[in-house]
Amino acid sequence: MREPRAVDGLVSRVRATITRRGLFKGGETVVVAVSGGPDSLALLHVLARLAPELKLMLHVAHFDHRLRDDSASDADFVSRTAARLGLPVTVRAADATDVPRGLSPEEAARERRYSFLDEVADAAGATRIATGHTLDDQAETVLMRAIAGTGVGGLGGIRPVRGRIVRPLIDSRRTETEAFCLALRLKPRRDPTNADTTFYRNAVRAELLPIIVQRFNGRAVEAMARLSDLARDDDALLDEISSSALRPEVTGAGVRFDVAALLALDPAIQRRAIRAAFPLDADHTERVLDLARSGTSGDAIDLPSPLNARLEYGSLILGRAPSRPAAVSPVALAVPGVTDLSPWSMRMRTWVEERAPSVWPDGRRSSVFDAKLAGEEPFQVRRPRRGDRFRPHGMRTSKKLGDFFTDAKVPRMDRERAALVTSGDEILWVVGHRPDDRFKVTARTTRYLWMEVLEIEGGAD
Repeated sequence: MREPRAVDGLVSRVRATITRRGLFKGGETVVVAVSGGPDSLALLHVLARLAPELKLMLHVAHFDHRLRDDSASDADFVSRTAARLGLPVTVRAADATDVPRGLSPEEAARERRYSFLDEVADAAGATRIATGHTLDDQAETVLMRAIAGTGVGGLGGIRPVRGRIVRPLIDSRRTETEAFCLALRLKPRRDPTNADTTFYRNAVRAELLPIIVQRFNGRAVEAMARLSDLARDDDALLDEISSSALRPEVTGAGVRFDVAALLALDPAIQRRAIRAAFPLDADHTERVLDLARSGTSGDAIDLPSPLNARLEYGSLILGRAPSRPAAVSPVALAVPGVTDLSPWSMRMRTWVEERAPSVWPDGRRSSVFDAKLAGEEPFQVRRPRRGDRFRPHGMRTSKKLGDFFTDAKVPRMDRERAALVTSGDEILWVVGHRPDDRFKVTARTTRYLWMEVLEIEGGAD
């Protein structure tokens, strides 16, 4: 017996969507998310008809949010429907105490539902999760995001494929799923909260979109869905251009951009480069770019916790806001010997020789001093203090340590964590940078004090 036109029409449209959008390769296990409403019920029956053709193995999943007194009857309805189709089904009711913090009720419900679907898919060995989003859902989403001031990426709306989630009804109208259910005499469940226009999406669906369709464009739903397809293609191309135009450096401090290279790009690519590093909203993205355009070294702005953006000598760094280093007591340095300096994530080895070096150290990771000039006072390693001065090797006068760091373009967070080797009140060596000129080896030196950094893992900060 020939299927009713409404049934055959929806099956044909979904088949075309699957082919055009590459939703299934054939032979997959698919979890079908079924709420019991007309869209998901139609989706289940359509996929059940296409399963033999596409060699799909279906597994029904229903999540009871327990937001209504009769929600348990929805779960019973889905279970009976799956049984009539001969399909396995997993039903779970929400734990009233298991509510994600910091989310709206709608966001929390979505979070729990998709977490449940992922768990069912993992248990079933499914490579796809099919949801019942329609062309109308797409149009509503695009309209809502446009009102909020989204960019090209947001206009892409609901992606037909996102990870293992697929939307076979994304090219089908809600009127088609209703007609499909009516033709097969299915009796989908109706959620009365869908008519509550205090919810934003419901208001757009029931009040705003009908005005647009009636007064401005009778095919506005299709037009907005077409816009989403075009926007996704443009978005993908711009992402590709952005990733090839600028590759920021990933460091322990965060993601580092060369400011000059970033600002040489088109503003559209600048924004994408920033959002590729961290998924910031439009306002925070513009604030970061304003910092890059007009800020000076040392300037910083707060971003959604725990992030910040800061400028450091021609670099823009996005990452965790640096915390001030914990107070660390000076550490006595064994001479000769090896000393663990865990607050600086290193060890230091020292020794004394009585002949001149055959290879001179670089002054950064290792240094050599006149042992007599360095003195016999206990040597220590400490962090910088306000007012510290030393005479950088090669200079005739002393200099404030802070000025030295500024001239050397040392980031502020690194300055506070620097390691200084001291002899009494004098700085012998700014480790990683330069030794003090007053203790340098000369023609009169007879004993040579060596210090060498050995890196280790970890650290007290």
